[in-house]
Amino acid sequence: MTVNLSKNGPALTAAYQEVVDGKSSTNWALFTYEGNSNNLRLVEKGDGGLEEVLEELNSGKVMYAFCRVQDPNSGLPKYVLINWTGEGVEDSRKGIYANHMSSVASFLKVNPGFCFIQDGEGGEGAGGEAGEGEGEENQREEPADRTGEVSPKPSQPV
Repeated sequence: MTVNLSKNGPALTAAYQEVVDGKSSTNWALFTYEGNSNNLRLVEKGDGGLEEVLEELNSGKVMYAFCRVQDPNSGLPKYVLINWTGEGVEDSRKGIYANHMSSVASFLKVNPGFCFIQDGEGGEGAGGEAGEGEGEENQREEPADRTGEVSPKPSQPV
């Protein structure tokens, strides 16, 4: 089954617009599904960056976090898309939700890419999804730089 982005479309679109609007203090939005349905809904949005949105991830849910961060080298905004599958999600649902990632990434206008993130203790890392920006010819009045790199080491400030 495909993800339903239309049922809650206005709220999803408004949250996306707030994150990409450089004048807005909102720099992240968190999405999940309504119960066991394929209807994507907005959970919350905030202005506390990656640290804040990571605190909101739920171990029993599949969630998508879309976050604006500032590149420390260029000062330009970067966009990160995290595909979170909590350890408590039923195995039968994990496969269904994995197929939704490309649709969610397309809705948020990012190209999904895979990155490997190692924890700050030097332990085993965890894979995650990161969005990489589209070329200018595909953009629709969004910021010129739409990358979602997750490159700083845990000990470096974002």
